[in-house]
Amino acid sequence: MNARTIDPFRLLRRHLLLLVFTGFAGVFLGLVNWFLLDRFMPLYSGEVLFEVRGGLKESRDVASEDIAREDMVLRLATTESMILSSRGILEAAAKHADVQRTDWFRKKFIDENNIALIDEAVDELEEDVARRFLQGTTLFGLRWSAATASDVPIVLNTIGRAYLAERTRTDNATYSENIKLFQEELTKTDRLIKDLGREIEDFIREKGITTLDDPRSNQLMVAIHDLVERIAEANSALNMGLSMRAQTAAKLEGTIDPSDEDRRMAQEYPAVRPHELAVMQQKTVLRELRGKYRDPGHFSIRNAERRLSALELEYEAKVDQIMHDNLRAALKSLTDSIDRTRILLEELERDYESKTTLMQTLAADMSHYFELEDQRNHLVMTQDADIELIKEVRLMRLRADASRVRLAQLALTPREKSFPKIEFVVPATAVLVLGLVTGLIFLREITDQRVKTAADLLVVPDARVLGVIPELSEDPLGAEAAELVVRHSANSVLSESYRQACAILDKSMSRMGHQTLLVVGGLPQAGTTTVVTNIASATSAAGRTVVVVDANFRRARLAGVMGAAGEAIGLGDLLMGKATVEQAIQSTESGIDVIGAGRPESRVYERFNNGQFESVMAELRHRYDLIIIDAPPAVVAGDALVLANKVDATILVVRAHQEHRGLVARLMHQLGDAQCEMLGIILNRPRGTSGGYFKKNFLAMARYADGTGEASSADSKDGSGT
Repeated sequence: MNARTIDPFRLLRRHLLLLVFTGFAGVFLGLVNWFLLDRFMPLYSGEVLFEVRGGLKESRDVASEDIAREDMVLRLATTESMILSSRGILEAAAKHADVQRTDWFRKKFIDENNIALIDEAVDELEEDVARRFLQGTTLFGLRWSAATASDVPIVLNTIGRAYLAERTRTDNATYSENIKLFQEELTKTDRLIKDLGREIEDFIREKGITTLDDPRSNQLMVAIHDLVERIAEANSALNMGLSMRAQTAAKLEGTIDPSDEDRRMAQEYPAVRPHELAVMQQKTVLRELRGKYRDPGHFSIRNAERRLSALELEYEAKVDQIMHDNLRAALKSLTDSIDRTRILLEELERDYESKTTLMQTLAADMSHYFELEDQRNHLVMTQDADIELIKEVRLMRLRADASRVRLAQLALTPREKSFPKIEFVVPATAVLVLGLVTGLIFLREITDQRVKTAADLLVVPDARVLGVIPELSEDPLGAEAAELVVRHSANSVLSESYRQACAILDKSMSRMGHQTLLVVGGLPQAGTTTVVTNIASATSAAGRTVVVVDANFRRARLAGVMGAAGEAIGLGDLLMGKATVEQAIQSTESGIDVIGAGRPESRVYERFNNGQFESVMAELRHRYDLIIIDAPPAVVAGDALVLANKVDATILVVRAHQEHRGLVARLMHQLGDAQCEMLGIILNRPRGTSGGYFKKNFLAMARYADGTGEASSADSKDGSGT
């Protein structure tokens, strides 16, 4: 089953008078409560305040530093307030003679042996003392209440003095500890300075350092610079000799041709001169022969030419021989020069490495010396800083405003009671009582499983609400009786409600061609007879023939309501075969025929289960458009379930504030299992519809029927659905 929803506004409107009475009762109880509390439990409250400050950065600051960040203020105030309300501070205050003379202490914490119960007093203070933080300020403190006004400042101020004393003791201990620590650091630094001074003296003697600008370094630098230049010159000469030797060797090997300079030098040698003169003389002879003999092929000319060629070959051969000899001599000279240059270069490099190593050693010694001096200077500066820091701490200790906390306001004797306050006690009591009653109303509504409104039926599986018939007393037009209200008070809200339900019912039955309708209730007094008479009246008014049949043999009253004889021949006689249908039908002035329950002796329940009932229904189908059967309550009589298997359709009448949702669900299930069609539920006589949708519908119906005007658009909108 689905969860039930509750309309809180509708529920509260339904119990509006109870809530109003509860409110007045709550005010009265609040006054009584305030009077009793004021007489027997009065309280006076006070507070002692302290200020959180930034403290001093230096001992020579004119004023303490402001705290700009709010989170820092809150953190400092929280920390200090925890210390202020700590057990040690409270215990120190409780041991004070002034506190032990207060009424609060004497009445509670002095035993029969006149011994002070310090622990119990501290326990109560821990529970009752409240820490205070003033938003937007740097103030914090404690708040405490007592039955005697004079006790409040004594206890709070004693706690404040104990806190300040503990704060002073803690600050002094911190200053002393810091001075001791700084003194130890100063002694350690002095010892390190002395040890380092001795180390520097020993190093100077060991390394022979006389001045910070050692002349040895200058001499070594000059020598190293000279060696670098000579090494560069030797490398240049070596590279040039290697290049020239490689070129000379290539000329000797024939890889490259000798230069013109090589040939010119060879031609200038004395051994070449005779060959050169011989060539020149032969050229002269050849010229003379050519002048003498005109024929170029003359024998003498040819011999002279051959002689000249031979002499030129000898000349070239001699030049080449001398040129190669010169190249070989030059190659040997270059090789010797290269060897000498390499030897010189090696000597220079060894000398350079030696002097460089000596220079590095000297530089390392000087660097170490300067490092030792820097260490000593740093230690001296640290020593000076430690001395200055010790002075600062001692000066800070002497200044009263160095503390981060100061007393801002002593607790004063309260002039008015802090509890009870009539402006709080009375409304609080009234709200409490009203809330309690409201909670009980909602609890009762939640636990109440009865069907009270149509919304309660929506949570029943497969439930369909055909209509809602209001309580007779809630009809704005004042209908006098619910039975036959459709006929006697046609303009009433009840009549319109029946007509709306009948319209839905008629549509469902016409769709399936049903003629027989069983109207059954769950518990007695559900109102099935009233529903039967009014549905019959609405159907008859529409021009259809209707007969109502009283199948409630236990409490037969349908015939009497319709204005017919209650103990005349009826359904019981028909089922026993002692009468005909014609004899059982009674006509009424409303135009609706009635078949009563029959004579008392013929009302046998078991007859419903024989074939005679089907025969009666078959005959009635030929006579009437609609046969409505008034059945006994399904819970107290099993007749209804038997009849449900012999009709076309069934509706269930649920009396509001009587049937439970579980019972309705069970009946819906049982009727749904029968051979008839379960059409839905008619909710009868719901109460407390004030302010709800149905109430607005009822008012709209009444205004329209009374001719006072159409329903407002707002009402029509709110009450559009039943």
